[in-house]
Amino acid sequence: MGKAKPRYCEICGAPIRGQGHRIRLEGAEILVCNRCYEKYGGKKPGTFSIMPTGRQPVRRAYSRPASRPRPPKPRTERPLYTEEIVEDYAERVYRAIQRSGKSYEELSHEIGLSMNDLRAIAHGYREPTIKEARKLEKYFKITLIEAEGGELLEKKTIPKDYEPTLGDIANIRIRKRKKK
Repeated sequence: MGKAKPRYCEICGAPIRGQGHRIRLEGAEILVCNRCYEKYGGKKPGTFSIMPTGRQPVRRAYSRPASRPRPPKPRTERPLYTEEIVEDYAERVYRAIQRSGKSYEELSHEIGLSMNDLRAIAHGYREPTIKEARKLEKYFKITLIEAEGGELLEKKTIPKDYEPTLGDIANIRIRKRKKK
């Protein structure tokens, strides 16, 4: 008869030289080469699975049991207002820097902004974010943010037992329209 048909490892696919080894892997009996036998042969059956080398086994994410749906929280009415940076922010920041008599480097450490950001804002190349504007306002004691919209300054105290009438509500609406 002719030459025996070459056998291949059922894990890595390499041609098996010699007898080969039969191992039990995840409940199946398979024929493997010497290298795969060294890797998988000595382990207890069913304690490992075939994974490409160098990769961690996939971690399974367990889902939590569904909790009861929560009732929606009552929304508290807040006045609608937007915070905007004043138009002449660059001029205000630049003047404040000049008044301080400190270098951009010193100021950047004290305020908590980078030198480039501070310079860009002072020269008007970039508008500061609300967060940056707050830092500058606090440090230089200047105003850079203006609130537009709802009446934030006027807070009248109303007795707890007071119930507004329809007329009161109509007057409130009319007053709001006139202020715009």
